[in-house]
Amino acid sequence: MNHCVRDALPDHAADEDVRGLAIDQVGIRDLRWPVRVLDRDQQVQGTVVTLDVSVGLPADRRGTHMSRIVEVLEHSGGELSLRTLPDLLAQLQRRLDADDVHLLARFPYFVRKEAPVSGVPSLLDVDATFDASLHGETLEFALTVDVPVTSLCPCSKAISAYGAHNQRSRVAVTVRGRQMVWIEDVVDAIEGAASAPVYALLKREDEKHVTEQAYDNPRFVEDLVRETLLAARALPGVEHVTVVADNLESIHNHNAWARLSWSKDSSDDADAIGAKPGARPTVPAEVQPETPTFGGWLRTQRGVHGLSQQDLADRLGVTGSWISRVERGEKSLSADSLARLAAILGCDPVHVQLRAGLVPEGLLERIAADPDAFLAWARG
Repeated sequence: MNHCVRDALPDHAADEDVRGLAIDQVGIRDLRWPVRVLDRDQQVQGTVVTLDVSVGLPADRRGTHMSRIVEVLEHSGGELSLRTLPDLLAQLQRRLDADDVHLLARFPYFVRKEAPVSGVPSLLDVDATFDASLHGETLEFALTVDVPVTSLCPCSKAISAYGAHNQRSRVAVTVRGRQMVWIEDVVDAIEGAASAPVYALLKREDEKHVTEQAYDNPRFVEDLVRETLLAARALPGVEHVTVVADNLESIHNHNAWARLSWSKDSSDDADAIGAKPGARPTVPAEVQPETPTFGGWLRTQRGVHGLSQQDLADRLGVTGSWISRVERGEKSLSADSLARLAAILGCDPVHVQLRAGLVPEGLLERIAADPDAFLAWARG
């Protein structure tokens, strides 16, 4: 259709409306669109998003031109990220003559993982959401990542002669802040807080490892949201976190769930989770694991000191994935790294080494010099 014919056709969406009612949001929903999103390891990853795009409509306008939304997407270049969203939303503002624009993009995202013992690689799919709005010149953006994990019941472990009931859980984390947060970093935060991660591919030796890992790290749904929030709020630039956990119960005909939020500028929220800056989070005695692991202790200390896994890794001279595996009990730190860790956390180096299961040489010499005195003290 040429421009002359199109211009001659009536455009009732542009008519004036006299009912005096502004519309909060109007637009299109459930539009599937191929895009590229940023990947921490591979730089970009292709996926298909399901989009809801809307604008605020003033009271004096009858309708909006929804076809222009798809036109803007068609010419957007295909990348959907925090570095492209401001321009995309501004184009939608101009093309639809709107002050308020909202875009919600839901998509599957794949994280490459290695099985904990065999090392076989596989892709784990997680659900991610970009929630972006432009109000005048004010941009708001939130990232939500929904990850499957394993949780094992501390109460079941404590009261059962053998075994304990465990189940798959879904943990969704929404973060807002001053800078981009990698999806993989949110995945690491969630998995590190769970009894054990889940994988797409496990060999028998891996299955044994994951089963025992879950048994050694029991978590109530309350533990899941608290531990996840401590890890997520320590990510660089994060100013608001909401965590929702659902346990898909294996011995009940219902699910257990919990929700917890924190904002940097709200002391009330910080008090509510028992984690004031500089204070050690408290956990009721009946909830604490029977034998605290070094990984769990390290994860708690990171939260207390406001350090992300990558922050700590950079200061120790290791990779972020190595710290993640240390906290899951899959890897250990060298004596030199433990000494640096003690300095970072302001702890006694001997205490940190003993926490990690490493007896310092000087202490070994003292034990060897008088083993009877040591045994008397240890058994006392």
